[in-house]
Amino acid sequence: MRIVLISDSHTKHNIELILEYLKKKSSSWKIDLILINGDILGENEAREGYGFRSNKKIFDAPVNKEEILKTIAPNAENLIKISKVYERGIKDDSVDLEMSGYVKEYVEHRYNYLFDILLKFSKVCKTFFNIGTYESPLHYKVVKELSFLINVPETYLRSIAMLSPYRETFKEFLKKINDKHLKNLEYLGGNTIIVKDVMFAAIPGLNHSSGAADSVSEFQEKITTDLINTTTRQLSYATKLVLLNPVQGKLRKDPFTFRPSSLKTRKFIEDLKGKLRHKIFIQSYHHFMTTHFYEAGEFNYILNNSAVNNGLFNMIEISNKVSCFDIDPIKDKVRKLKSYNYNLAEFDSPSARLNLNYEDSKELIKERELDGCYYI
Repeated sequence: MRIVLISDSHTKHNIELILEYLKKKSSSWKIDLILINGDILGENEAREGYGFRSNKKIFDAPVNKEEILKTIAPNAENLIKISKVYERGIKDDSVDLEMSGYVKEYVEHRYNYLFDILLKFSKVCKTFFNIGTYESPLHYKVVKELSFLINVPETYLRSIAMLSPYRETFKEFLKKINDKHLKNLEYLGGNTIIVKDVMFAAIPGLNHSSGAADSVSEFQEKITTDLINTTTRQLSYATKLVLLNPVQGKLRKDPFTFRPSSLKTRKFIEDLKGKLRHKIFIQSYHHFMTTHFYEAGEFNYILNNSAVNNGLFNMIEISNKVSCFDIDPIKDKVRKLKSYNYNLAEFDSPSARLNLNYEDSKELIKERELDGCYYI
């Protein structure tokens, strides 16, 4: 089985770049499935080039926000009115109600775009989608995105948005993506889907973390627990497992270490010892500029490329063994990665760790301007 893995594209430019690239490559690559692990939305997360060297504040300054807004929002002119109302300090109930309607329209446009782009991917190949925090119905981070684009505080936008039923938008999105008439598009968030003998299970990115001691993080852990329990009950129907996580993990940079933030997920990984033929844990969210691919505790871990960095993505091949590829659509480069044993490998620098995965690590560091980056 050959699977394309995409996450954290955040911009219209990046996700459409990958879409057009896959249209050209899907036939020759013989792709079986496209997995999109959250965060298609979020123009405010845009990065310059491969991300590491870009100073976000400096990068944001010359961004033509008005042009981006016109590209992604049919009601751009009305949204610009919100910034003028805020600048003038106008406080009027009827004006606030009008502005709240514009925010609601924006949220609806963004979720409509999300569904439309997923439909386009599904015409290339069967596509599974899992939400990231930017699609989460708990946070509606597209309001944060709008705040960035029109230079109005997020708190102000949320206060007027509450005057409209904008929070119903995600329910409408779910109705569309769960339509039984859709042949090649399925919603994977919080669900399991078995294809042949491979079970796909996706922790939905409702919140950025499930490790913190607050009510929203606790809710994220509850949803994670529900998904893990469902997966456990269905394990007998599969010989291979792909578990997707778009929620922040625990990282340490020197030396590099990673573990899931969810206690339930960590226990599940431990409990699976001696079970199943292949087990793959996919970690998104962290905007990596290179892929971490290693074996630990009988699992293959893939800390995947983030598409916000020049459209980088991955491909996974599951056969007698698990293989992983780093794909750069701009340079049209496909690199087959080496895997290493997390518990046995020795390295004394980030570049030495990178060399455990990439044959041409020095070339890659130069190509993506990663010299000095801890997380490579």
